[in-house]
Amino acid sequence: MPRKVSEKSAAAKKKPAKTKAGGSPGAKEKSPVGRPVASLAAQRPMFPEHDAESGIAGHAAGGTGTALVVTDVDNTVFDWVRYYTTAMQALFDRVHGITGIPVATLASESRDVFTRHGSIEYPFLIQELPSIAAHFDDDIDRILCEVVEPGRAAFMQAAESTLLPYPDVPEALAAFRKKFGTRIPLVALTDAPRYVAMWKLSKLGLLKYFDAVYGLPDPRIPTCGKAGRVKVDPEILLKHLQQSSFGFSGKIRILPDEYEKPGTRGLKTVLMDYELDETPEIRHRVVWIGDNPRKDIALGRKLGVTTLWAKYGVVTDKRLFELLHAFSPIENIHKNAAVEAVASGGAGQSSTAAVQPHEPDAALGSFAEFLQHLVAG
Repeated sequence: MPRKVSEKSAAAKKKPAKTKAGGSPGAKEKSPVGRPVASLAAQRPMFPEHDAESGIAGHAAGGTGTALVVTDVDNTVFDWVRYYTTAMQALFDRVHGITGIPVATLASESRDVFTRHGSIEYPFLIQELPSIAAHFDDDIDRILCEVVEPGRAAFMQAAESTLLPYPDVPEALAAFRKKFGTRIPLVALTDAPRYVAMWKLSKLGLLKYFDAVYGLPDPRIPTCGKAGRVKVDPEILLKHLQQSSFGFSGKIRILPDEYEKPGTRGLKTVLMDYELDETPEIRHRVVWIGDNPRKDIALGRKLGVTTLWAKYGVVTDKRLFELLHAFSPIENIHKNAAVEAVASGGAGQSSTAAVQPHEPDAALGSFAEFLQHLVAG
C-alpha cells in the first residue's frame, strides 16, 4: 500500500511525488509509450507568482463570480473508451499476427498486468505479458524489436482516427478563452499519469487552453531480474531521464497515487493551490466538470464546488464495454468510465439514476454547455 500523504502536506507547496513513466502504447516518437519522464518535482513551483500575475487570490477574496474551472479529461473532453478499446484491439491483433498467441490469452494476461500496476494505461504492457516472454524465451532484444515496436505502431495507427476531442470542445474552450482571457484559470485534473494526460491533451490540440495539469505519477520502467536489465529500448530509457511538457507553459502538478478520485484530496489540492478553499462561498465559485458520477460528481458535492456532470461521457455502447472488459478488471473500468449499460449478460439501458448516486448541480448534454454555468464577477 502506498504511504499516505496528508492534505496539509500536499498543499504546502513542497516537492510533489516523484514521477514514473506513462502513456498509451503508440509509436516510439509519437506516443508516450516508453517515454517516461523524470520527476517534475522541482520543475515548477506552485502558484505564488501565478496568483500575483492574475490576481487569483484577491479575486477569490473579493469577487462573487466564477473564479476557477477544473475539468476531468477522459470521457469529458474526448471519448476515451472508444479510443482506447479500438487501439488496444489493434495492438492485440498485431501481436497475435506476429506470435500466434490467441487474442483471448493476450487480453486475459493484460488484465493481470493492469491489476498489478494499478493502471489500465500501463504503457509497457507487451513486454510484461508472460506468453510473450515464453514465446521469445525471455530474449528482451527480440521482444522489443519483433513485437513491442510493431504492437506500438498498430496502437498508434488506430489511435489516429479515435483520439479526437468531442466535436464542440475546441470551439467551447476557444470561446471560454476569448470571453474570459486569463481571468478565470482552466485546470485539468485527471487520474491518468501526468505524462499520459499531457500527451493526450497535446494530441487532441487542447493543451494550449489550460493553465495547469494535475495528474498521477507515471508507471515504473519494467525490469528483468534474470537478465539484470530494463525491458525497454535504450533510446526510450534515455527519454525516461528527460523532462517533457510538450511545450506547455502552464503549471504541472504530480499528485500521489492515493489522491486518486473519488477521494477528495486531488481536487482539494487544486483549491488550496489557488487559494479557493477558505469558505463554502468561495468553493462554490469553482466549477468542476466530470463524467463519472461515482467519482467526479461525488467528490465535487463533498467539497461544495459547483459540480457539472458530463452526461454525454457515459458509456452506453455494449460492444465497447465488452471490449474494455476483455482486458481490464471491472474495478478499473469503473475507475476510468461511467458505464450505463452494465447488466450481466446484456447491454440493457439502465436509468440515469442507476449510475448517478450523487446529484450534480447540472447535467451537461455537451461540453459547451458548461459556458452557461459560468458567472461573471
